[in-house]
Amino acid sequence: MLDKLFDSIGGDVVSSLTEKTGINLEQAKAVLPIAQDTMQTGLMDEVKSGNISGILGMLNSSGDALQSNSLFDKIKGMFLQNILSKLGLPESVAGMVAGTGMNSIVSSASNFLGGGGEVKKDDLMSKLDLGGMAGDIAKGMLKDKLGGIGKMFG
Repeated sequence: MLDKLFDSIGGDVVSSLTEKTGINLEQAKAVLPIAQDTMQTGLMDEVKSGNISGILGMLNSSGDALQSNSLFDKIKGMFLQNILSKLGLPESVAGMVAGTGMNSIVSSASNFLGGGGEVKKDDLMSKLDLGGMAGDIAKGMLKDKLGGIGKMFG
């Protein structure tokens, strides 16, 4: 789902991480798949709960507004835990990487999705294929419920 996005922004994120956190190039490159998995999980959770407006709010925030955004904070916390468990960086360094990385990712994603302007729902749904994902989630939920009904009569 986020492959195109991370292909587009990966170089900028790696540069930002090496410049601002002091980690080396290999470590910064190792952060990208962790960031992608974390973002995918965080966004999937929000799509499942129907919080598309929350995703848009995060993507259309910057500076202090982004730092105080609850969804950003939630995903950044998940990212920090994943960095700590998968890369073994010291907690202080992992905290800088999570903050700098998530800032860079959300900022770059906003530019990618919004074309330099505001990210709109249609752009979000089509460029990240969230519409297809939401449909798949709904089908799975319906199938589970119908499967249970079928067993009651079967």
